Amino acid sequence: MAMETKLHGYTLKIMPDDSPLNPRTDCDHLGTMLCWHRRYTLGDNNPYDNPQEFEESDTAKEMFVCLPVYMLDHSGLFFSVHDFGDPWDSGQLGIIYCTKEEAQKWYGKEDVSPDEAKRELIAEVENYNEYMNGSWYGFYIEGLDGDVEDSCWGFLYNGDMKDLIDEMKACVSDEHHALFDKMVTSKAACM
Repeated sequence: MAMETKLHGYTLKIMPDDSPLNPRTDCDHLGTMLCWHRRYTLGDNNPYDNPQEFEESDTAKEMFVCLPVYMLDHSGLFFSVHDFGDPWDSGQLGIIYCTKEEAQKWYGKEDVSPDEAKRELIAEVENYNEYMNGSWYGFYIEGLDGDVEDSCWGFLYNGDMKDLIDEMKACVSDEHHALFDKMVTSKAACM
């Protein structure tokens, strides 16, 4: 969903980010997400041909926390650590796991609880779902001459347009705040 507003000769455009950072390849993460699918390459680099091969590996014996990863393939690809309950278009795709050593390094402490690591792994699967489903946005501001004066990308849309616009507004100079305020007002009238 693209949005646009104009004020005093400036144009603010908010658009879906067509090249957001991939949370599995471009960002640090605690877990390793192993996925097996005949048509898609998903998750992290997976050296195992099938789940059984992984289960027999030394790495599998070192797992501290392991959660299932489910995928729903219907008008898009959706990911969760919970079963979608759709027997035709969903099922378990793989797992996300971490070792105790990885968790200790991630949190910078020796006494990491499995619940702490589990919360992080759940968040990583949610983040991957958001990445795969176009939940990232950016903006640019065109000046009086049509040149781009400011832009920034990589904002997560959490379902609240005002939050998204306010987060973007915090990244620009005061002179452009009125553009974002106008966008909030016009979007509120449409909601």
